[in-house]
Amino acid sequence: MANKDKTSAEPNSLAQVSDRVRNSSNILIALSKDPNIDELTAALSLAMIFDKFGKHATAIFSGAMPNIISFLQPEKTFETNTNSLQDFIIALDKDKADHIRYKIDGDFVKVFITPYKTTINEKDLEFSHGDFNVDLVIALNVKSEEELDSALVEYGRIMHDASSINISPAAPGNFGDIEWGDPMASSVSEMVYRLAVDLQDPNSPLIDENIATTILTGVISATNRFS
Repeated sequence: MANKDKTSAEPNSLAQVSDRVRNSSNILIALSKDPNIDELTAALSLAMIFDKFGKHATAIFSGAMPNIISFLQPEKTFETNTNSLQDFIIALDKDKADHIRYKIDGDFVKVFITPYKTTINEKDLEFSHGDFNVDLVIALNVKSEEELDSALVEYGRIMHDASSINISPAAPGNFGDIEWGDPMASSVSEMVYRLAVDLQDPNSPLIDENIATTILTGVISATNRFS
């Protein structure tokens, strides 16, 4: 993997993070092998915020989900593997196909292949997976690649065409291309809130009731109920 310039020393890291998010389409939200409640809820919040912001976001965590956040229904947001980040490729001899089209039919996408002077069946098709469809990885309080969740063993391949951001309530580290670290922040969830405020249009706020509840859960956990 090629070395990329670090920007951790820049004083405007939040602005850099916002700019990178705005210019990305497919975002992976990455956690460590043993994230705390704050980091888990921050990942949940980010996934919901990016969805409202019109981005395709995938949050991955393969470990056991703590019961204490079950009311947030994290299973509806988190993926346990990277399968959804890769294209599924169907290959066919070009001389057998006249043209291809697709149609949405209820809950299904139907692909129609019109044959050219032949017939087509299952044996003519080859199936494979393509490269990872990720242009930005946002890690939450991760110090090194070795700390990443085990589901991200192919992080090197994921990063082939992607850039990375690491968000941490501590001094900026050296993991991400952009390191947004803030020792004065109470939690990762607080920093996610600040990012949402920076991203949103004043006339179209990104923080709704569900996102606010998720962020608050992380802040309460990180501060031991504000004590």
